[in-house]
Amino acid sequence: MPANEANREDELRDLLTEAITVQLAALKAGISFWEEWVEQASAFVESATDTLSAINSGDRNTDDALLDLLDRARASARAMTLIPQHAATRFLEELDAAGGKRPVSGKSGRTKKTSGHSTTGRSGARKPRPKRAARAKE
Repeated sequence: MPANEANREDELRDLLTEAITVQLAALKAGISFWEEWVEQASAFVESATDTLSAINSGDRNTDDALLDLLDRARASARAMTLIPQHAATRFLEELDAAGGKRPVSGKSGRTKKTSGHSTTGRSGARKPRPKRAARAKE
């Protein structure tokens, strides 16, 4: 087997290993997303059920119970909005733990074909590109 072919097989093996590592990290992050979502949703449903039971039994003032439920709903909604960030952090942690390379945002290593349209204005200065969303931060 020539050295060039052996090198090519090693590169292919590395590429496939890296792809599998990224896929597994994505699956684990996805599982953690849904796990946290179910926990948050279950906690809110249990709270809402308890509040409704208290209202129906007459144990609590209806206005106070509904205001308490509204506060819990807001807290639950705030917690739910953080779940994607937690999942992204988990993804990056999984990649780090596996020793994989972090994907570079928006860069595939390939050159982009242009449509022939100029990206410069009349002055020759480049037009600013729109900013992309920042990476998930802890």
